[in-house]
Amino acid sequence: MFLMPELFQILSLLVLFQLFFISFFLFFSKKGRKLSNYLLAFFFLSLACGLLDYYLLISGYFEVNTQYALLLNSLVIFHAPLLLLYTQSLTDEKFSLKFIHLLHALPFAIALGLLFIFYYSQSPEMQKWVLEDVKKGKDLSTIMISVFGFIYELSYLLAIKIRIRNYRETIVQHFSNLDKINLNWLNFLVNVFIISVLASAFSNLLRHSQLISMDQGAIVVGLVGLLFFISSVLLKGLHQNEIFLGAQRSSVDGAGSQEENKSLLEKLNVHITKNKPYLDADLTLNDLASQVQISSRQLSTLINLELGKSFFDLINSYRIEEAKRILRESTDNKLTVLEVMYEVGFNSKSSFNTAFKKYAGSTPTAYKSRFS
Repeated sequence: MFLMPELFQILSLLVLFQLFFISFFLFFSKKGRKLSNYLLAFFFLSLACGLLDYYLLISGYFEVNTQYALLLNSLVIFHAPLLLLYTQSLTDEKFSLKFIHLLHALPFAIALGLLFIFYYSQSPEMQKWVLEDVKKGKDLSTIMISVFGFIYELSYLLAIKIRIRNYRETIVQHFSNLDKINLNWLNFLVNVFIISVLASAFSNLLRHSQLISMDQGAIVVGLVGLLFFISSVLLKGLHQNEIFLGAQRSSVDGAGSQEENKSLLEKLNVHITKNKPYLDADLTLNDLASQVQISSRQLSTLINLELGKSFFDLINSYRIEEAKRILRESTDNKLTVLEVMYEVGFNSKSSFNTAFKKYAGSTPTAYKSRFS
């Protein structure tokens, strides 16, 4: 019997409590979109089921109750599809669960069928033998499952990365401030998952090859630490004021005649120069379109095709020019870069610095020092 260290027991129970608590919180939270919260809650539960199954396996519980082994672990199959569905619910305001989404459950149904044939229908003695092989990673079926799991997880994570990338390409066409809606926390989480999948595949390779004797306790403690980190990242994401936006990729109207476009560009330039709508930190494409009295699709086409820019880049270029003017012309020696940042429509110092370097070629502080 594998004697589990007390530290592993404590850490595992703490993480399990955390995962179940977050799931409970999401199920009953009144903030955000209910469907998104439910999907994220089930994602946490699937992680908890996998950790709980391994905890019971290592603790020796399944040596006495072999009939309950491996079932909870098979639920881990759902965590990658749940994360994908959660991402879709954040990036598509019209998203809803449909019958076709049941295809995500097909691998679980197959796994359950195989477990019934090769495990649950066997004698208790045979089940104990299978569990020992699972612990040691010696049998061919465990190796095949590891390979399939690696391909399965990586495919879903790459699909999520593509979804986030497409979402970001959409929001820069509609919003001038992306700090609260760019899903950086979710993208970072996916990157961590990809690293963990690769690390897990490498550790499984070493374990199956029997070339290196790996201490299971050390591996599991590492996994527990990773779960702590993932949970903290997700909690950070939940604290975003606008965790659900649902920006849609709108279709683009065909370009108008050259004369029409020239007239609209002049109208747009006069409005922006005179009224400075970019000073509004929450300015959107719809807001600006309403102000110049054209459709948002028409404005989007005008900016993209005629100016060769996104709405986000257009507005921020005006904001930086205004910031440069203030820093250059101000006679107030006590004026800070932070004050200028808020005055021209930015809410984040990092975003302001990045944009300033892009359009001015230096940091705001360095630019200010030239005229001090």
